[in-house]
Amino acid sequence: MTPEELKALLEKAVADVEAQNVKNAELSTQVKALEAKLEEAPSEAKMEEILNEISDLRGKMVAPIAQPVDHAKALKEVASKSLAAFVKSNQKEDVFTFVKSHSADQFKTLNITNADEGGRAVAEVLSRDVIEYAREYSPILGEIGRKNMTRNYRELVLVTYPSVQEGIENVAGTSITQTTTQEYKEVVSKEFKINAKPRITDEAMYGTDIDIYGQLTRLLGREISIYLAAQVLFGDGTGKNCRGMLSSNRVDITNGTGESFKPTLATDPADARNHDYFPVKATGVSASLGADDNAIVDFVIDVANELPTEYLKGAKWYFNRKTKGVFEKVRDADGNPIFRMSYREGGLQLNGYPVVIDDTMPDIAADSLFAVFGDMGKAFAISNGDIDKMLLDPYTVDGCTVIKTDKEYIEIVHHSDAILVLAATSNAAA
Repeated sequence: MTPEELKALLEKAVADVEAQNVKNAELSTQVKALEAKLEEAPSEAKMEEILNEISDLRGKMVAPIAQPVDHAKALKEVASKSLAAFVKSNQKEDVFTFVKSHSADQFKTLNITNADEGGRAVAEVLSRDVIEYAREYSPILGEIGRKNMTRNYRELVLVTYPSVQEGIENVAGTSITQTTTQEYKEVVSKEFKINAKPRITDEAMYGTDIDIYGQLTRLLGREISIYLAAQVLFGDGTGKNCRGMLSSNRVDITNGTGESFKPTLATDPADARNHDYFPVKATGVSASLGADDNAIVDFVIDVANELPTEYLKGAKWYFNRKTKGVFEKVRDADGNPIFRMSYREGGLQLNGYPVVIDDTMPDIAADSLFAVFGDMGKAFAISNGDIDKMLLDPYTVDGCTVIKTDKEYIEIVHHSDAILVLAATSNAAA
């Protein structure tokens, strides 16, 4: 890439960042105006209305680093140079702060007017690459949704449709009975925080033939992905933990009363499932896919038929390699495998639907939530939070630099009925 090409791409990238920051600032001003009204709200209902409006405005804010590929590539080139300079400078400040200021100097060298905006854009590219690289390590992290959210982000979900009734020719002036209206319930986001402290040897950090930028994002991505995947699946929701998709915060299979056995929509809203919980399809047998091979075949067929039709187009199976082996060993009366894992259309498939193998998923055991079927991207979403900090510590560990990272995320259930969690249990609804 020539200096002229780099300058043109950087100027466009910076302009895009600046334009989005202006839009975000306008939305932020509207949010602050609404927050000022909260104290004057005449009733709890009015406060709820204002809070929902605030959530809608915050949801419209977009990260300014959402750049076209060529623009992001140009910013990454500057990020790499800035990061190498940081390592050699032995600075104690936050990496992103240093990269921002150092990048601004590079932008000035190219005679780009908005140097400060350029530095900010480069720092954001570095931060985003860390988490995007992490998603490559965990299939589940690559499947869940990404949604622009802030703390206390709220969404309404439908639990009861409006009712209709037989019409009449009202010649006698008969009073027509009113029908019921739709009912909604609310889901609210929650922030959670992760920390990573990998280390890189001095030889790797200071060697001129080492790609410092690549090493940093790779090591941080690996550290973050291991923990983040565990949080997304199993976080217990306490303190700064995620309400994991397979935790008791999201799945309740208590025999007879479990929330996950309740319907998504109900005539009486009180009978509908709490939309912070995902629905469960039980095998009917503890620690097994079914009582025999015939029962397992029926179970697989029933799973696909119970997922709402609107989500079938994007539906996939999610389980680990051991569970894959159990499916493969199901046989017909002649001893032939029934569920042959095919590789048609470039991917692993089971009964016509793609399979995602993630070995962080639980094994088949008593009452285990061993698999998920459905459109995970529509069921659960996370977004970056406000905290995004990286510090390099060359003192604590001899001969190494410890990279200290703190990142905050926000999670929320989106469409809880977009997936079915599969449980190896005999528990069921009352």
